[in-house]
Amino acid sequence: MTENRTSPRFATTTEAGVVTVRCAGDLDLAQTSKLRDVLLHPFAGGADGVVADLTETTFCDSTVFSVLVEAYREALAREIPFAIAAAAIAVARPLAILGLDRVLPLHPGLAEARTALAATPAAHVS
Repeated sequence: MTENRTSPRFATTTEAGVVTVRCAGDLDLAQTSKLRDVLLHPFAGGADGVVADLTETTFCDSTVFSVLVEAYREALAREIPFAIAAAAIAVARPLAILGLDRVLPLHPGLAEARTALAATPAAHVS
C-alpha cells in the first residue's frame, strides 16, 4: 500500500508590513520545528501583522495546533495582529472539534484573514 503524502512547503511574503506565512502540504511532528521557525520569526522581526496561510495544508496533526497556539500567544504578547486562514477540512475541522476555533483568530480564506488583520488595531488581537 502506498501512502499518498504531500511534501510540506513553506513560503513567506511581506506586503505593507504584513507577513504571510504559507504552509502547504502535509504538516506533522517532523515539520514542527521548521513551522515554528517560519511562523514565529516575523513577530521578532517587527512585522506589522502576521497571517498563517494554511489554505493549502492537506494534513496536520496536533503538533501543528500547538505551534498555532504558540504563535497566537506571541502575537498577544507583542501586540501584533495575527490571523489564520484555514479553509480545508484538514485544518479547520480539527480546530473546531478541539474548540480552538473559538480561541484562535481563524478565517475561511486568505482574503478574509487579511481583511480581519487590517481591521484589527495593533493593541488588540482577536
